[in-house]
This record gives sequence, structure tokens and C-alpha cells, in this order.
Amino acid sequence: MISRAARKRSINPLWIAWFGFLLWSCLLIIWGNASFETQLWNVHSRAALVALLWGFARDAVVDFGRFLPLGFLAALSLPTRERWIDRMLRCWLPAGLVSFFLAAVVAGLRLGSPFAVPGPFNLVFPWMGCLMGCWAGMAWTRGRAARIWFLPQLAMLGAILMGCLFVLLNRAFEREPQRLQTPSVSSDDKRRLYALFAGKNPLKIDERKTVELQLGSNDINLLLAWGLSVEGSTRQALVEFSGNKAIVNASTPLPAGARYLNVSAEGGMKLNKGRLDFRADQLRIGRVHVSTLLLTALSSAVSRAVNDDPRVKSMLALMQNIQLKNDSLTLTYGHGVPPAGFVASLFHEPTADHGDIPEIKAQILNLIAVSAHLPRESDARFGSTVQAAFQWARDHSSPDRAVTENRDAVLALGIVLGHPRVETLIGPVLDSATRIAVRHAFERTTLRKREDWPKHFFVSAALTVIAATRVSNATGLFKEEKDAAGGSGFSFGDLLADRAGTTFAEAATRSESSARALQERLVRGFNVDDFFPSAQGLPEDLQDAEFRARYGGVGGEGYRLLMTEIERRIASCAAYQGADRDAR
Repeated sequence: MISRAARKRSINPLWIAWFGFLLWSCLLIIWGNASFETQLWNVHSRAALVALLWGFARDAVVDFGRFLPLGFLAALSLPTRERWIDRMLRCWLPAGLVSFFLAAVVAGLRLGSPFAVPGPFNLVFPWMGCLMGCWAGMAWTRGRAARIWFLPQLAMLGAILMGCLFVLLNRAFEREPQRLQTPSVSSDDKRRLYALFAGKNPLKIDERKTVELQLGSNDINLLLAWGLSVEGSTRQALVEFSGNKAIVNASTPLPAGARYLNVSAEGGMKLNKGRLDFRADQLRIGRVHVSTLLLTALSSAVSRAVNDDPRVKSMLALMQNIQLKNDSLTLTYGHGVPPAGFVASLFHEPTADHGDIPEIKAQILNLIAVSAHLPRESDARFGSTVQAAFQWARDHSSPDRAVTENRDAVLALGIVLGHPRVETLIGPVLDSATRIAVRHAFERTTLRKREDWPKHFFVSAALTVIAATRVSNATGLFKEEKDAAGGSGFSFGDLLADRAGTTFAEAATRSESSARALQERLVRGFNVDDFFPSAQGLPEDLQDAEFRARYGGVGGEGYRLLMTEIERRIASCAAYQGADRDAR
């Protein structure tokens, strides 16, 4: 007969396990609130995709590892059972259920405040960790032989899972891209798309009114092709509408370049109380057809990810209705202001520095203060203003902040010498009185005797800082394509000013050494030939018919020859040659 003291000693390990289980649960809840989730919408390059995949793998391993002790301690907290059926029903099952429940609680606390019901994809790796922990805990309680046998069992399971994963990835990632008949985007297409959006800018809509924007599948495919061409991407996407459903086909190369991710999806969406709900009816990834059960979970996960993205939230806040019917997508929305840095976030990672608003304002106030002492002659006024901005940037640059100060200087000059609308892309900087002071101080500044070229130069420079070089180049090109249709005409001189501004911003922010070199050069004085080459001989004022006849339109042989000449002239500018070497 077992004494009371012996029974007490045999129970003590269970109490220790229960205490450890509760303590670990509390720690998981604390860690869960601080968890980081990778967002798919931040992918703008292969490097970003690799970083995303690495972050996903890291988070998966961390989640698995954090919840493994929870399952292990849950199994240790229950008395050992001899019979196999008892172990399954009275040990493994309750330990698994309790650990699963706590994992769901932790995931819910992680997703929102105070609690949000987690989707299946948020629980995959925590639950896998719980299962593995329960298995290890049951083996531990059964003695040394079970513990030793657990290791080869674990290795065997790992080999099976890796084999299944290899087969799945081999079927999901294909050797050839999906062949999609994506449209080529002509100048006429760009102008037509621009006309679709004309008058429907949320910033300019009356606060008491709404507008309706209707886009057919051809419109969306042209927008996709245009956007992907601006990115310089080899990705492709094509959309078709069928009633109230959308069929989406997409293909993108994987980082290694030898395989492609080809996706075909069919489904719908609706706006419900300010949230966008997606419904996937069919999904094929490579040669893998996703089951209906997984589609339901995936639809929920995608809906959550889209609605939780800050950029999407800001757009959904404007929406009154979204309808997918009659082979078109109709958006009804009202007045709204995008959050600061919205445009930059579409092309840069969210951690990127998009400009310090107080510093930009301080730069502009300094330029207004010194404007009374600047030369009256307009070209000299341009050079002296740039010099004053970079003098300020150098004086405020610590050893590792030259790029940051130059970025703020470019954005300040983008507002002062470029266009006030630059301010709408980075957030409010100035009050009304200061904007009026800026206009009076710099309104007739010229560059090579042209009042429009300071605008071209510094709007392009600011766009390079806000978004990216390719976006700045595409914006400048489209402006000329639009002007060729009855406006001031296509101007290769304007494109020279655009590309010079883009190159200036690149040199100013490429690296700390390049940033410092440009500061030192400008502090010594501004020589226009060092930054902006002569435009002599570059055709201007070309209407569309003449532009196409003489140069083949955008992409024609004559156009390419002149663009090569523009790049040659800019590359010959002294300020853009060996900036990093000059800093040393």
C-alpha cells in the first residue's frame, strides 16, 4: 500500500508542470502582443520578395518554437497512462485541445485590440508547435526507451514532410511563365485612361458629393500593364470579368530566375461596412489546385490582410460602394486626403525615410528668409536658391545624415521651385501665408532662361525621392505625351530637364559619400553646366501627328536616338561624374 507521503511526492511533478504551463502561457500572451507580421503589399523588387520570404520563414520558426513548450508542458501536466487508447483520449487529446485553445487566444490578441478571431492561417504554425510539443511530452513521460525512440520518429516525420514540401513546391513553381496576352500601352491609351480619372481626384471632390468611376477589364489591364512597365518588372497580370466575378491570371519570376509563380484565380468581392470581403471560388497555383476548404480559409486571410493594410484603409475610408457587375468594376467614392507618405509607400518599403516634414518646413522658411538677398536675375536666382538649400543641408548634416538632409532639401526645392502639389504627396508642410510668401519670392525663377524648366527639374527630383527614378521618368514622359495631343506639344527639351532633375536627386541621395560630395560642390558655387546640359538642337512643340511621323512616337527609332543623346548629355555633366570618388 502506497503511503500518503509517497503519493504526495508523485503528484509534485504534475503541479510543477502545471505551474510551468501557466507561466509559459502568460509569457506567450505578452510576446503575442508584440509580434510582427510581414505584409505582402510591401514587395516592390526581388530583394524585397526575398526579404519577405525570409521574414515569413523566420516568423514561422519562431511561432513553432514558442508554442512547442506549451504542448510539451500540457502533456506533462496530465498523469501518465499505460494503455495506448487511454494515452490518446485522456492525455494527448485534452493536452492538445487546451494548448490549441491558448494558441488561438494568443493569436487573437496579436491580431487586434482587444481581441480579434484569428483565421486558420494565423494558427498553422502555433498549432504545429503545440502538436509537436504534446508528442514530445508524451514520449518524455513514458521513460528512457520512448525518449530515445522519439528522435528517429521525429527524423522520419521530418523527412516525410520535407519530401511532401518538395513535391508541392515543384508542382507550384513552373519552369515557364504563364502566357498572357497583356496589352501594350500606347500614348493614346494613356491619354484615354487619364481622361477616365479626370475630375475624379478625391482631393478635389466637394465634401458633400460623390463620384462614380467605372472601369472595364480592358481599362484595368491597361493600368496593370502601364504600372508594371513603370516598375521595369517582368511580372504580368491579366483580368477578365464575367458577371459579378473576376478571373485573374498572373505570372512572376522567382528570385532565382529559373522558375515562375503562375496563378489563376476566380472569385468576387464586396464592400461590407467599410471592409472589403473577398471570395475565392477557384485557385490554381502552378499545377496545384487549391481545395474548396482551403479557399474559404484563404479568402478570410486575404480579406484580413487587405483591410489591415494602412494604405488600403485610407482608400476604403473614401468608398461608398464597390460593385462588380455587367463586366465592369464601379467605384463610388467621395472627398478624402491620403495620409502623409501615401504615394511613397506605394513604391518604397514602409521603413524607408520619406522626408522629415519639420525639417522640410525649416528649409523652406530659410529659403524665404534669404530670398531678399538672392540675385534678381532669374537664372542666377535658381542657382543661388539651390546653393542656399544645400548649404543648409551641409550645416545640419551629422556624419551619417547627409543623405537624409539632402532628401529634405530636394523636397523643399520641389515645393519652392517645382510645384506646390509636391506638398500633397508628402503631407501638409506649409500654411497658407507661407505658400503665398513662397510664390512671391520664387515665381519667376528661370533655368536657362526658361520658366518651365525649374518646375520640370525639381518636380522630377522630388518624385525620385518620394517614389522612385522610374516613376519620375514615367511621369515626365506622360506629361509630354499628353501635351502632344493638342497642348503645348511634345518637348525633348522638357525631357532633358526631367532627366537632369532625376539624376540630380540620385546623386544627392545615392550614398553618404555621394551626398556629401554634392553638398561640398554646391557650397563652392552653382555652375549650371555642371548640373543641366545645353538643350540646343532638341526638338520641341511637336504635336502628335508630327511626333509620330518624324520620330515613330514613344519607342520609335528616332525617339530612342534622341533619348540616348539626352542621356549622353546628362552623363557628361561634371556633377554627376565620380561623386563618390570626390567625397574621398
